[in-house]
Amino acid sequence: MPLINVGSAYRSITGPPMRFTLRVYVPQQDLDAAYAPGIPRALDPFTAGVHELSEQLARLSDTSQPLLPPAREPLWTMPFSTAPAGSRRLPGPTGDFPVFHPTQRLRRSLRLFTAAENEDSAQLLPLLVPEKQVSDAAKATSRETFDPVYTRESAYVVPLAWFAAFAPEDHVTSYHSGHEVHRLIAPADTAARRVIQAAQTVEDAAQQASGGADEHDLPDEARQAAAFAQDLTRLGRWLGTFSAASVVSLDYGAIADRLQPDESPRDMADAVELLREGDLAAATAALRRIFMRWAPLAHLQQAN
Repeated sequence: MPLINVGSAYRSITGPPMRFTLRVYVPQQDLDAAYAPGIPRALDPFTAGVHELSEQLARLSDTSQPLLPPAREPLWTMPFSTAPAGSRRLPGPTGDFPVFHPTQRLRRSLRLFTAAENEDSAQLLPLLVPEKQVSDAAKATSRETFDPVYTRESAYVVPLAWFAAFAPEDHVTSYHSGHEVHRLIAPADTAARRVIQAAQTVEDAAQQASGGADEHDLPDEARQAAAFAQDLTRLGRWLGTFSAASVVSLDYGAIADRLQPDESPRDMADAVELLREGDLAAATAALRRIFMRWAPLAHLQQAN
């Protein structure tokens, strides 16, 4: 357990390929002022992803380069209409506007190092990255507020709560160099509302399943439901910090290509609706479909 945060700090530098990412894109007026110079040079998600991977590979292959990500990186951008529900909100093609995503890789890496410094294994950190590199990186990012964080990441599997933010019609497929790229994209306020409503439904189900038992004597079903409700609540609060002119995108890692089209958002919506109707058994079956679908990738995570 003491090595977990140190390992997370290292993975934030090396960038594992089996990565799933929630990215929030915001309109120009919502961006931190520190990002304004990068707006004219913002890249579309595919080009930005290639740029980021190329930078990682170059940094890791050249021992003279710092191990931490650079302080200044291109913004990612897409039209608001890329979200199917977003396009339906617009009065017409002329009403579309760009939204931007700051990757914040360096800042997020520094946060992981800060967390790792509180562990018993903190003495291992200088073996991963020299202290001077960490200190210089902190100075380079000191003028940025980074409030809020625009990214959440997971390796090998998509956290269950993320699916509550999306509906099946949010699925977007694009083609690049003959390869299909799959994303779920929704307006941030719509995603936040879905997640908050799901959290309340799951919380109600947890209380019902508890049967009035003491917190330390809760049945497993009630304990698991309560934990899931907390995950949903945290996600809903995060998404709720962004304006209605923002979008949230779930970028699938290529390892999940064989799962496409992913039916998990529909299964999650079914589970929440069934819980609302009081049908716990059917809701459990809907969630089990998600677990079974993602089980092979979860096994890969354990193997690695």
